[in-house]
Amino acid sequence: YAAMVPKVRQAWSDAGNDGEPRLAALAYFALGAGAERDAHAYLTDYYAFLGAEVAQMIAASAVTDPEQVRGCLAAFTDAGCGELIMFPCSSDPAQADLLGAAVG
Repeated sequence: YAAMVPKVRQAWSDAGNDGEPRLAALAYFALGAGAERDAHAYLTDYYAFLGAEVAQMIAASAVTDPEQVRGCLAAFTDAGCGELIMFPCSSDPAQADLLGAAVG
């Protein structure tokens, strides 16, 4: 993401746009008991159409503990991301509370 930001800003400017582009990103997460299992199951199933290798790569990128949540937020913020959408890999509503606790 960080490597893409300058290219996006340059393309924005080259297109004659004023101001700054809206920079957003999406990160998958699963927290609590079974987090890695939940993330792996959901993401490899959802992205199976891309092939096993790509689906596994995406699943491996999921954030699965509070420290990773904070690191992910910091990395995207430092890269210039204005909005990070944290997408849960589990339908358990408790994921929202776990994410809130991880963020602090």
